[in-house]
Order: sequence, then C-alpha cells, then structure tokens
Amino acid sequence: FGCFILIYYEGIPMSGFKGTKLAADKAIKIGSRLEFYPEEAPEGVSSRVEEIKNGKILAAMPMNEKGVPIIPRPGEAMMGKTPGDGCFYKFSTHYLDKAREGNIPVWIVTMPAEVQKIQNREFVRVSADYTVILRPLNEYGAMEDMIITRITDISGGGIALTNDKELPVGSKAVVELTSIPGVGMLRITGQIMRCVPIKNAITPTYQIGVKFLDMSKVHQNKLVKFIFEIQRQSLAKGIGTK
Repeated sequence: FGCFILIYYEGIPMSGFKGTKLAADKAIKIGSRLEFYPEEAPEGVSSRVEEIKNGKILAAMPMNEKGVPIIPRPGEAMMGKTPGDGCFYKFSTHYLDKAREGNIPVWIVTMPAEVQKIQNREFVRVSADYTVILRPLNEYGAMEDMIITRITDISGGGIALTNDKELPVGSKAVVELTSIPGVGMLRITGQIMRCVPIKNAITPTYQIGVKFLDMSKVHQNKLVKFIFEIQRQSLAKGIGTK
C-alpha cells in the first residue's frame, strides 16, 4: 500500500505530522472493512461498518478464534484501521457499548472528526531509550560481534541508535529488542539506512538508522500501538513528536 491515514483521539491535536487533513467520514463509510486492536486481542480482530449515526460507528461484533464475542470494557480506547484506495486509514476510537443493528450484534464506538494522511515511509517516530542488541551480518549472512547499545527513537518501520563504530550503509544486521512494554521479544532483520557522525561528541559516535525488513504483522501492530500510546501521552504533555 502507498499510504495510510491516522485518526487521533478526540481532543488531541494532529500537529507535528505530515500529510493532508480530511474529514473522517471521507475515510470510514458504511460497508467499510475494519480491524480493531482491543486489549483483549492485541493481534487484531476483524469487523465491518454496519451503520454510522449520531457521531458513532456501529461495527459488526468481532469474534475470537473460538467464535466467542469480544466485549471490551466501556470507555476502552483502541486502535483500528480500514483499507482505502491504495491506502490504509488508521485510527483510534473508544468502545462505548454493544447493541444490535437489525439481526446483527454490533459494537458502538466513537467516530472521530478528522483524519490525516501520511505515507508509509513516514511512520510516526517517538523518542525512546531502550537497550538494543545489534548483530551485524557479513556478506555471507553470518553474524559478527554483538553490539549492545541504546536506541534514541523508534517507529513501526525502524529504529535509530548510537554506536561508537561506523556501520556500512546498505548492510544488514539482526536487531533484538526485549524491553519494550506490551510488545515482547523482537528479533528482526534490519538494514542500515543511515550512518552519520554526531557532531561535537566527546568520543567518535555515530547516529545509525535501521529499517526493519521482516517484522510480523502481530509484532508490528503491537509496536505501533505502543508508539501511538507514547505519542498520545507526549501530546497530552505538550511534547512534540518527530
């Protein structure tokens, strides 16, 4: 897909993000396929827009793999997405209640007012400080000496980190992250996209950008959810995102 759209919590500004703002009703319509990420099912559950009225979305009630209805707690905030024409529309909403639309059991969730379109390459990045283990791969795909360092920011598509040695742009490495809340162990192949010296550093230090190459959908959804929550908290405190 060429792009996706973020829809933010009610009352949270969309400053600090690239892209075009448009009304949410241009992106979410009756019949649209949906995917939600409630606390009970962070891997995602499927749904469909049955009706939109009074500022609320009536979405077909998601079921777990055993066919049991998933009922979030009232007021629970969650992420969701819906496909568009060459895009994803990614959004946040609040679960309000359950009901029936005709013979169809539904969730009632809030409908945001605005959406914002950004390109896939413009994954929202947030500042972060977590330990990362990097295992560079040589030209034969064998792992070289382990590097233990800290990341400086993270997105759904990669990380930035610092290191005292230069890494070749275009080379690959195995990335291990173990301490990100709610995400679990991540072991991903990444590609070095950028390696530049940090000016005025006391000792030679490089800022390195790594792009994730093989992250599973489940882990990416968990990571994006974590990033979204950090972003929400930062915006609430008046701290900008990158």
